[in-house]
Amino acid sequence: MLKRWQADLIDILSADPELVLQHARSLRLVTDRGYKTVRAQLVSTEKVTVLLDLVSDNGPEAAHGLLKLLRSETFQESLPRLSFLKNLTVDRHLSTEETRKRNAEDAEEEQRPAKQQRTTDPQVTEKQLMTVAGALTAIWKEVGIRLLDIKREKLDEIEANERTQKMRVFNMLYHWRNTQRGQATAARLHRLLSDKDLGVAPESLESLLEES
Repeated sequence: MLKRWQADLIDILSADPELVLQHARSLRLVTDRGYKTVRAQLVSTEKVTVLLDLVSDNGPEAAHGLLKLLRSETFQESLPRLSFLKNLTVDRHLSTEETRKRNAEDAEEEQRPAKQQRTTDPQVTEKQLMTVAGALTAIWKEVGIRLLDIKREKLDEIEANERTQKMRVFNMLYHWRNTQRGQATAARLHRLLSDKDLGVAPESLESLLEES
């Protein structure tokens, strides 16, 4: 349910992740352990990503509870961009069996491409991201905006939260991997970073071609 709008929700809720986290905890949409896991994330976008994953893992009732929360007056006033949720039809009136069937179909549809992708093209690893990060320190914002479709506000946030350029690049790539999920493969990242206008040395990207 949440995965349909995950990219938009990450973008919007990262403006105030503590607000949604505290409310989610009070409504028991996440466990105390999950709450601590989210709080441990250093970057706002990662907090929201982990939170959405935890709520989704808790089942359709938790997902519906979060959507109901985000449609509440408190959140609509605090985060006006969430207004798109008010016009969405959430399956509140479906029977338990219909809801179970719909969620099973959605999950199967969402997971199928990722599974197929992993059989031929694995997701990029954190080690590979860190290795590549060193080659992008001088051009990381260009990479983020032009090639990875990351908004300038997110890059500024990462810049403010990290002291070194290499860690800024790593967190940018890590954010990209989390938002792209099954499509965040090493091969795809290699193709993006091989853009001739970037001028990145091919040998700097070789780790993306190695089997993880």
